[in-house]
Amino acid sequence: MTRKDFEDFLHQRKQLIIAAAKVCFSRSGFHGASMAEMSAESGLGAAQIYRYFSSKELLVIETVKVIATEWRTFLENKLSQQPQVSDIIDRDSVFWQGWSIKDQCLLLEVYSEASRNASVRDILAEQEQQLIAMLDNVFQQREPQATAEQRFNQIHFLLLLIDGVACRTFVDDGLDQQELARLSTILSQHLLP
Repeated sequence: MTRKDFEDFLHQRKQLIIAAAKVCFSRSGFHGASMAEMSAESGLGAAQIYRYFSSKELLVIETVKVIATEWRTFLENKLSQQPQVSDIIDRDSVFWQGWSIKDQCLLLEVYSEASRNASVRDILAEQEQQLIAMLDNVFQQREPQATAEQRFNQIHFLLLLIDGVACRTFVDDGLDQQELARLSTILSQHLLP
């Protein structure tokens, strides 16, 4: 086996373990999921998992990196398509296609973990800064007359809106659609260039 083949094998094993961890973490949370559960989900023995990740904490951190990167990439893709505010607010719109309930559960778990784990907070902050930089470029091209402060405020409010919709999906089934449409119109005038 060549060195490249060996490195590919290691990478594939790590990806297999992270994929299994994501399933378990979405079901049971970071603290509720056990290594035995992840072992069963991945089809690998616990000793094999520990060969790649020396602790559950390290597996959590590596999984958070994957989830945070996927979230940033998802948002970069969707926001570069010039969505309407109404699409962002409507959890059933095309904007949200590709971000599954499992992904939502994981994202909520990551945000929750960030409240008590500085390493997770740092990972999220790094991905958010990359997203903000990309959005700043997009907003600057679409609205060249806007000041840096105006773009900053628009971007941060937009991210608050998106995070809020992503997190509230589980509890807000009965929203007044007329009021939602009214608010969407107001936000559209001020939020997305």
